[in-house]
Amino acid sequence: MAERPMSWVWNTAGPEARAWMLRHIEQAARNWTPPPPLPQSRKGPSPMTPRQRVALLFRRWPVKTPAGRRPLPAEANVLKALDTEAVCALNDQARRLRLGLAGSGSWLRAHLAPDGIHYLLPDPANYYWPGNPNGSGGEIDWWQCTALLRMHDGEQVSSMVAVLPKTFAALPSTLPRKHQLRLAHHVRSVERDTSQWGRDHETGRDVEGDR
Repeated sequence: MAERPMSWVWNTAGPEARAWMLRHIEQAARNWTPPPPLPQSRKGPSPMTPRQRVALLFRRWPVKTPAGRRPLPAEANVLKALDTEAVCALNDQARRLRLGLAGSGSWLRAHLAPDGIHYLLPDPANYYWPGNPNGSGGEIDWWQCTALLRMHDGEQVSSMVAVLPKTFAALPSTLPRKHQLRLAHHVRSVERDTSQWGRDHETGRDVEGDR
């Protein structure tokens, strides 16, 4: 990825986006060869590392505060179980508020297991940590959350969605703490996401990430 920084953009772009990139590269009179496909993401969670096993043994929450940042409040160190409509509503809200991280609620409604149980974990990357500049002259005031979603074929894949703290706090918390901790490590270990799942199940342009 360091040698070919366009690898992720190219391999996750749809046919129209790729054509747009090639057209502009040609207009700029640049010589550029598309990068090779990304390594195939494994299905299911990655094996736990020894450090993760120790953290689980000592009941340490896996989301760590970056150096020099304020930790998330206690109410963020919770994993919540959601039904399909709740997941779709969170994505609809993030798109409506233009928070920057959201899938298409209509796509999710069509492809998630209708009676599936999904999991949501506040898990901001360093560059999305609350308090960082938001690009509009303000600060990030939402939480980047990792979601573990069950698709209609039974596979579990990951997704990201921006959730307002008050919205997350209002979601019911029904899981025992020990169960939350184990699931939090599981949620963070799944490599395949909705975009990759969508491309494997592509029908026409019905692919998450191209909408």
